[in-house]
Amino acid sequence: MEVLKQCQLWFEQDEFQKVIDALEAIPAGERTPEMDSELAKAYMAIADTGSLLSAEDIETLASFDDGVSGYFGKMLRWLEDFIKSGVEEGRFTEKQARQDLQIALWYAFACNNLDDYIHYYQAAEWMKDSEKNAAGCGTWYYRYSVALMYCGRLEEALEYAERGALEEPDYPWIWLHLGKLRAHFGDKSGALDAVKQGLKLEPGDYEFLTLKKEIKAGATLEQMEYHWINPDADQTLQQGLDKDADDKQRALACIRADEAGLAEFYELFHPERYDYEKNNPFCRLLYPVKGHPVELTFCMNEAGLSKMGTDWLRQLKGRLASGEWLTYTPEGEPEGVLRGVLVNQTRRMGLIYQQPGGGPVCSDLPESRRDQGGCRLVLGGQPRAGGLHRGGDVCSGAAHPKRLRQV
Repeated sequence: MEVLKQCQLWFEQDEFQKVIDALEAIPAGERTPEMDSELAKAYMAIADTGSLLSAEDIETLASFDDGVSGYFGKMLRWLEDFIKSGVEEGRFTEKQARQDLQIALWYAFACNNLDDYIHYYQAAEWMKDSEKNAAGCGTWYYRYSVALMYCGRLEEALEYAERGALEEPDYPWIWLHLGKLRAHFGDKSGALDAVKQGLKLEPGDYEFLTLKKEIKAGATLEQMEYHWINPDADQTLQQGLDKDADDKQRALACIRADEAGLAEFYELFHPERYDYEKNNPFCRLLYPVKGHPVELTFCMNEAGLSKMGTDWLRQLKGRLASGEWLTYTPEGEPEGVLRGVLVNQTRRMGLIYQQPGGGPVCSDLPESRRDQGGCRLVLGGQPRAGGLHRGGDVCSGAAHPKRLRQV
């Protein structure tokens, strides 16, 4: 307690570096939660941003956004590295990073603009811990609600959008999002009122004027979401000329389930019999293949799964039942037994085999056997946490069209 008392005196004297030096001299494993809290406060005080992120850090994050598009994979990687190094160096804990409002806003900005299911899921999971610090911040409610919507959690998305409009009614983009959700839930009058509120704040705005037309025309939620922020980029998308259109359609597919398609999946695979886990973030079941339990993972939520197509799912079931993928023998190595099948929204798959005394390996079918029965198999290396998400986009730093604004 003597150290904490001294730290309190230094805080009163604006001697923040002395707090940092004193507390970092104590091994991280020996610091109490109260000491960790004081250390994080000292770093935030020095940053003068109310965040673990310094003004320079925020400037770096902003540099990944070029206005119309952005390098959101690089932005996310920078944030993850910042958090990892901060925790390892004892400057703050992961819990403190997750509760930091500025980190949450940038994390969600990066994930939501990557615009695929797994990153929306990551944003929704990350942001929960910072809610207690989000009072009055419409941006937080907007980004959290968008992530929830793309995870298929529409009632929660509407609740948080409504709360965001109350928390910061002068933040225009919460009204844009709220208008779409109100329209989806049948409140056309309330949706148009949200557009009206938004146009008061952003007169003549392209997105609000487009939404107004779509609400009046009875557009679906997916149709209202099939846009980019920039008018020129959006026109390219609407004309079918956008190279990212298929990716965007796959993200939209995870918003709402096709009940008929989902029922057909249940009829084919009877997942309830096989330790089925759904939407966490993916859909997994321990499916028997010739008496061997195989973890069959659809790398999407049930909404996405419902749109995979009955014919293709039937072929997948048949090929599993045939046992043709049950074993695989790499050249010069022992035979492996199938332990996992990963399926993504493009119907691309990875087969995971277990060798005696060894770790799992991923396999590909020989070239002559690919694409038979609608199944395309790819060798993706070792399985990654989070599944078959668009790792190439994240790691290569490819630019993505922007669907959310910074402010």
